[in-house]
Amino acid sequence: MDGNDFLGEEVTSNVQRYEKMIRNKTRDYFDAEAIEGIIDYYIQTEKLKRALEAVEFGKEMYPMNVNFWIKNAEILIILEKFEEAMVELDKAELYEPYNPDLFILKGEICLHNFNHAEAEEYFQKALLHTDERLDMLFEIAYVYDDNGLFLQASQYFKQIIEQEPELEQAYYELAHCYDMLLQYDDALKYLNVLIDIDPYNVGAWYNLGVTYGKMEKHTEAIDAFDYCLAIEEEYTVARFNKANALVELDRFEDAIVEYLEVIKQEGGDSISYCNLAGCYERLGRISEARQQYKKAAQLNPNLADAWFGIGVTHDKEGQYKEALQHFKRACLLEPENCDFLLVLAECEYKLGFIKEAEDIYAKLIELDPGLMEAYLDWSYVKYKEGHLHEAVELLMEGMILDPLCHQYYYRLVVYLYELGKTNEAQGYLEKGLQLFFSDYFLIFEIAPKLRKVQAITDAIEAHRPN
Repeated sequence: MDGNDFLGEEVTSNVQRYEKMIRNKTRDYFDAEAIEGIIDYYIQTEKLKRALEAVEFGKEMYPMNVNFWIKNAEILIILEKFEEAMVELDKAELYEPYNPDLFILKGEICLHNFNHAEAEEYFQKALLHTDERLDMLFEIAYVYDDNGLFLQASQYFKQIIEQEPELEQAYYELAHCYDMLLQYDDALKYLNVLIDIDPYNVGAWYNLGVTYGKMEKHTEAIDAFDYCLAIEEEYTVARFNKANALVELDRFEDAIVEYLEVIKQEGGDSISYCNLAGCYERLGRISEARQQYKKAAQLNPNLADAWFGIGVTHDKEGQYKEALQHFKRACLLEPENCDFLLVLAECEYKLGFIKEAEDIYAKLIELDPGLMEAYLDWSYVKYKEGHLHEAVELLMEGMILDPLCHQYYYRLVVYLYELGKTNEAQGYLEKGLQLFFSDYFLIFEIAPKLRKVQAITDAIEAHRPN
């Protein structure tokens, strides 16, 4: 939404006339309300320098109009010039000591300066001196919300609901606060209150589904989205989220039906095609998956997931050269995506490009020094190439950062046995079994021949839970 849409035709016309005046270096007449509209336009369109210039113009034309001092303070707060903003507000308060707008802004400054108690005092003054209590409660709640103080914001949204029990926006905002606080049960409580008031409120059912999804209660989320669709069949955002929930339950066939319906209703977008492709991929329908990933990439060539997905389909069919070029394109778009880089490195290694693979692993460890997969995969390359001491050194480096990672201990068993350091290997085996017994099979995935080593099997049986 641009500034024109937000502020209307009259404001747009005033802005055009004002800017023409500036270009021509003339002096036109504007009433104070028109200048305030121009300032708001520049604030909404993030043209703060122009907004400040318009404030100065307003002050020159109406030197005793306190609203321009307040507008000036509002812009200075956005620019994080809090002391200057407070000076403007103090000056305004001398002339209008009961203006609630200046108290709201003073409270906001206090929040930025972590003076929460003082901020609350200003907010209470604003409520004391307003005739529009409901609007003021919203203003205060949004100030807290914008500052990430969701608990305080929730208290004000509750007050709004107490005053106007059927005001649905307050329920949505309150549910949002509880979502941010990870208090999902409270979010559900208020959304269900709204549904009790208005059982056909599609937005309430939708938000209920979203909240269930965050709680990983995907069956309940699907039920909520189904209510949405029963009320409004073409509520495609609910259908899209229902499809996502079906994916979480591994119901890929059902998800495909929903994604196809979304595409039918909306005409298709890159994300829908990408998600649809993922379902086909999980079902082993590789050519269909690749077709959908390609559609996503055509619609949005900057969507790294689409190019990566195409690469995955080629990789699954053993077409590593084709996979490599698509993985590289994905990594060009998202050069710090560790998941992409891990797969790219593996593909490079499959094609025999060992140095290239190792360079990527080095980059991964630089990006994320604690990335377990990078240490494991890079050490495996060293192991396969016969550089066993280097493989061990890599795992030791990873272990320093994460000494409780049991995968390192199990992998060291393999490498140390290969080096003939059986006693040392047994020590790491004992530690791995103590940390996470169930993953001992990781040893045999790399070196099946170790199943025949009696000392290893005895240690496993000794630690096996009863």
